[in-house]
Amino acid sequence: MTRKLTGGCLCGAVRYICDAPPKLTVKCYCADCRRLGGTGHSTHTVFADDAFLLSGAVTEYQKTADSGRRINRRFCPVCGSPVYHTRDGMEGLVVVRASSLDDPESVRPERAIYTSRAVSWDPVDRDLMCFEEMTPQKG
Repeated sequence: MTRKLTGGCLCGAVRYICDAPPKLTVKCYCADCRRLGGTGHSTHTVFADDAFLLSGAVTEYQKTADSGRRINRRFCPVCGSPVYHTRDGMEGLVVVRASSLDDPESVRPERAIYTSRAVSWDPVDRDLMCFEEMTPQKG
């Protein structure tokens, strides 16, 4: 039986349950993730969207990524906590902010992306599978 992972925003207005294991956990050093996280990187955990059950309303911010694909970031309209995002090219997946998990220790990063953009005071863990930019798309 799979252990359900739960999480949500700071104020509790948005909650979620993931009832399947994560597909991947990634540290991202891109400028957007640094700004959104308020630090040198953000950590994201990817789940199948059919395993992701959301309660509460979220606000969406849509942006075109440097890949040219659209990214839809969802956050709590009450406290502003970033909770998850979806993006073109990753249909069927939900990308949860690992910091929004009730137990962030339940996931471990496996790779790091946009390492070429890392700031000196937040060094990249070279024990992870590292990519200077985005993970290459499968052909």
